[in-house]
Amino acid sequence: MTRRILVGDRHYYRPEVAFIPLEFADAAYRYGHGQIRHRYLLQNGAAAVPVFPDLLGFQPVAPRHRVDWTLVFDAPGYAPAQRARKLDGRLVGSLISLPVAITGACEVEELSSIAVRDLERGEGVGLPSGESIARHFGERPLSADEVGTGAAGWNGETPLWYYILREADVRTGGCRLGPIGGRIVGEVLVGLLELDASSVYHAPQSWKPSATLVQLLTGLDRGPMSTIS
Repeated sequence: MTRRILVGDRHYYRPEVAFIPLEFADAAYRYGHGQIRHRYLLQNGAAAVPVFPDLLGFQPVAPRHRVDWTLVFDAPGYAPAQRARKLDGRLVGSLISLPVAITGACEVEELSSIAVRDLERGEGVGLPSGESIARHFGERPLSADEVGTGAAGWNGETPLWYYILREADVRTGGCRLGPIGGRIVGEVLVGLLELDASSVYHAPQSWKPSATLVQLLTGLDRGPMSTIS
């Protein structure tokens, strides 16, 4: 799908001026919440630590929390890095009970959950359901059994954010976004790059990056430098 979008197969995000659609900002691009692990190994020989409260932020980084980036991103000559969680509609406990330092005081207990906040956000801006967008895209919507919300007493159509997580699980085994989530994320990201004349999308074919992401993070050998000019 990404390859098709890159060569012009962009049907829904086609603005003359760049902007961030609500379907992207308040639903599809929040798929990353479903990929967060409960615990991360930051240093070899140390114990893995939970996202919260250990990695809360808002303070100097303690020595025990300094990150060996080769444990988070694959690097040549190192063991494979920790993988993100598969997308299946579930979130780890650390995100269901967010620290007060992030949420502030919550009179409603459920608002300490990032899942509730994501759902409230979509409701607040009036996002369409996942099923309605699937129909609009010409895709077969997930069945009620595939979504799996009936057991919780929900009989309506599915909020877009949750639909995209369940679609990824049902259509790809949780390894990547499905046709609705992938189309929204892919079209917007490629479209924004295309609309920005200074982006890498418009670099000459001869341009090569000077470093990979893990090289920038770790300082590993970056090889010869390259520039757009």
